[in-house]
Amino acid sequence: MDKYYAYLLNKTDNVVKKITNSNNKSDVLKLAKEYMKLKNISNDIYDCVLIKYEKINYNEDQPIKMVYGPIKVSVLFYNITKRQSIKENKNDNRNNYLFITKKFLEKNNKNIIMKYLKKIVEYANKNKLEKRLLAPKTIDQIKKN
Repeated sequence: MDKYYAYLLNKTDNVVKKITNSNNKSDVLKLAKEYMKLKNISNDIYDCVLIKYEKINYNEDQPIKMVYGPIKVSVLFYNITKRQSIKENKNDNRNNYLFITKKFLEKNNKNIIMKYLKKIVEYANKNKLEKRLLAPKTIDQIKKN
């Protein structure tokens, strides 16, 4: 699986569309910018969302759990400027990460995980991801709904 995924988020309808993916962040942002120029996308209606899919150090026997799975999915929100460049939204205070558990990875293949990445973007946009400080932020909260 690639490390970065770019999605286009319609602010009015909350519709999410996958634009591109790559292992390099600058390539993803460049391809997303080219796509937006090609489709003539307005900055008033759309936002760009970048998902970072990364493997992290995970110890199942850890006494105090802060990391709940071997894969961390981070969601970064970007604004589209009038000149159709992409700038990171520094004022965004939504919960922007989630862990994919080992059990979930064993049960599901890559295609199903890709479908869940789109749902993660939808939930992060609506601010429905877990907000409590030490609560487990896992993929299970999306599977239930």
